[in-house]
Amino acid sequence: METYPPPYHEPTFGPSAEQLERDQILRRRTRLYIYLPLGIVSFIAVVLIVLILIGLFAPGIVGTAAFISAVADIIVILWIIPMILVVSILPITYIAYFVNRRQKRKLDPQTGPLAYRSRLQVFLWRIQLFMNRTQVKTDELAPKVAEPVTEFNAILAYLGAWLNILIRPFRGNTKHERDGNHDRYGNGT
Repeated sequence: METYPPPYHEPTFGPSAEQLERDQILRRRTRLYIYLPLGIVSFIAVVLIVLILIGLFAPGIVGTAAFISAVADIIVILWIIPMILVVSILPITYIAYFVNRRQKRKLDPQTGPLAYRSRLQVFLWRIQLFMNRTQVKTDELAPKVAEPVTEFNAILAYLGAWLNILIRPFRGNTKHERDGNHDRYGNGT
């Protein structure tokens, strides 16, 4: 019979002093560079919301509308600045990647048909090869697929004409051609 919760076992692994030191440095950096800026931004956001609420619920004070407008402008500006930085990072990152790739090309030159080709170009070449193979297979299989359909339609046309010839005496119409079809122009040939 087992007991709940299971008995605690002392871990056999013990981190080294170097690992514990790195862990303390990581925690200190996390507090300094992540939690502290998030805390400051959260505090400023709460203060701005409180100021807006005070401005909304104190309409008798002169200049309340201007005050709320000013706080809203500050909020918009505080949101626009980080977004400008985020949007500007993308082209800078692409340019840095492109320059880095060119520098690596000089150090390790490529050879062969795919040398210095972009992934998009290689991808489009693969699509073209696939389409060429598809065209060849289509040219091979199309006659094989069309033959039974053509034969079936020929049988249907034959049966239709044969049925038309058999029914001709019972129609009472003498204006027909020898194969059993009616004359298109009404000339009884």
